[in-house]
Amino acid sequence: MSMLDSFFNKGFKAAKCKTLLKLTIPRIKLLRNRREIQIKQMRRDIAKLLETGQEATARIRVEHIIREENMMAAHEVIELFCELIAVRLPIIESQRILS
Repeated sequence: MSMLDSFFNKGFKAAKCKTLLKLTIPRIKLLRNRREIQIKQMRRDIAKLLETGQEATARIRVEHIIREENMMAAHEVIELFCELIAVRLPIIESQRILS
């Protein structure tokens, strides 16, 4: 049984959701920080490749940087949604009780 199965099968629990969000947000930040460091190094590598005339290889690396930056943007959106859900948990919980 996956984490999501156990989370949803036993009904919504705001406390458990809040705990999972509090674990998720720092993990996403950590992943983003790692990617930022990687991208900085990759940019330095591309500069060296261009200095040595290896333009074709540099173009491939640039494409990789673009993918990494897109992934960072996706992580940022997920982090913002997690923060939004964490803030709105009391409202979500009250709606569940009223239903």
